Amino acid sequence: MTQNNFANTIKGNHYLLAKSMKIIELDGDSIRDAVDARDRYDLLLASQREARHSYGGSMKFETRGDVEYLIRRPFGSSSRKSLGRRSSETEQKLAMFSEGKARAEERVFSLRKQLEERAPILRARGLGRVPTLPARVMRKLDDLGWLGTSLVVLGTNALYAYEAKAAVRIETSMLATGDVDVLYDARRRLVMSGEVNKNGLVGALKAVDKSFERSKNKSYTASNKDGYMVDLLEPRDHDRIMRKGPAQLSDDPEDLIATTTESSKWLLNVPKFTATVFDERGLPLRITTIDPRVYALQKQWIVENDTTRDPAKRVRDEQQAQVVATIATKHLGLNFDDTALSGLPASFRRLAGRFDLTGDDSPPEW
Repeated sequence: MTQNNFANTIKGNHYLLAKSMKIIELDGDSIRDAVDARDRYDLLLASQREARHSYGGSMKFETRGDVEYLIRRPFGSSSRKSLGRRSSETEQKLAMFSEGKARAEERVFSLRKQLEERAPILRARGLGRVPTLPARVMRKLDDLGWLGTSLVVLGTNALYAYEAKAAVRIETSMLATGDVDVLYDARRRLVMSGEVNKNGLVGALKAVDKSFERSKNKSYTASNKDGYMVDLLEPRDHDRIMRKGPAQLSDDPEDLIATTTESSKWLLNVPKFTATVFDERGLPLRITTIDPRVYALQKQWIVENDTTRDPAKRVRDEQQAQVVATIATKHLGLNFDDTALSGLPASFRRLAGRFDLTGDDSPPEW
């Protein structure tokens, strides 16, 4: 089949795809409960940031020779700062720090408890969507401050963010996946915390599941004992405004080395998209990914240009492209003519013409 015939066949299938895909809008009670949980999660994240910034680490008196000094060690750092010799002033500083730390920890504990208590309600409403393991992986990357800065989620897991923001549910069969793909922007320097500074991404994954290790034959893939995979990607030909050498998060020889992908070469500078979603336990997490319009265009580019793609995967790519394009335009009010997408090649943006964005995707009447 020629490239033109291949593209025309794909285009001709979109009407059927648009009619067969299922996008279910959430009811008012589900939306109310989700918004309430997200608001509390935002408070939790803000409280955690304050606790780490202002009260993280330790403060205590330490003896140096015959003199005691008040020593401050910030969270995630090996640095130390002396705040002076023991005196009424430094004792007051320690008391204020201890009291503030206790208040911050109590607030974090209270908000966590509230979210845990609401989790069964969210599950009962069908809002707990993200499988537990990928949720824990993405939550860990967010906790470390990597997600949305140096790392961005790609692939099927991004659909959870799109459906959550649009207050809809996508047909479950379209969401099944056995891996998490993350795009690495090596132009941005990662800030490593003490727990992973020696092992980079593999170290972070091991903190979630100790059985994660780098694949023997794919240096960009880590997998656990159950075969769940995390792939590290980097765009191809993005001017290499990066540090020299392989794209790794650390210098550990067992850390992942990003692989380049043709279809992601425009993705570093596109708009990002962040949404709070819920894992299958009903607990919240944030996903930062690419703009849904860019996701749809990338999938369509793969469909029309990667003739080596497995046919079953290509069908799924096409379905995902159509459903995400529909969510972006009909449910999120976005359009493909937005100047925010002007950094993409015109040939890439023109693929939006493949999508059926005018039809009615509501269920047929009885």
